[in-house]
Amino acid sequence: MRDMDELDALSETTLRGALRLDADERAPRLDAAAIVVAARRRTAVEQLLRLMRGVALVGLSLGIEAIVVVAAFNALADLDPSGLYGLTLATFAAVAERLAPLATLATDPSVATATLAALVFATIYERSVGRESVRVQAS
Repeated sequence: MRDMDELDALSETTLRGALRLDADERAPRLDAAAIVVAARRRTAVEQLLRLMRGVALVGLSLGIEAIVVVAAFNALADLDPSGLYGLTLATFAAVAERLAPLATLATDPSVATATLAALVFATIYERSVGRESVRVQAS
């Protein structure tokens, strides 16, 4: 194995062959006509057997899922999350107590009126001090 590096587990030729990287190795094509022909050659008994295997596989997977759901429900039903609910409710109440005065202040009509008045007076002041007139003289 002279083409193999000491640190590699597989040689390059082995990897190229496995990955079909060589030009003479084409990937097999998916031929729909061949699949249809192969499906038509099956007898009714073979088709029924395949159908029964599929139904059995679906039934088995649903049974496993039902067992897992019942086991999870039984495990989670024994938990008592009332302590977590109480902590969450107490935290929410504490935050609401702190935010209630701020909400009242923000929704008070006098605050909005004072803010609007301050904005109007600041605009008038900025326009009147050291700036050019708003009026445009046409020449």
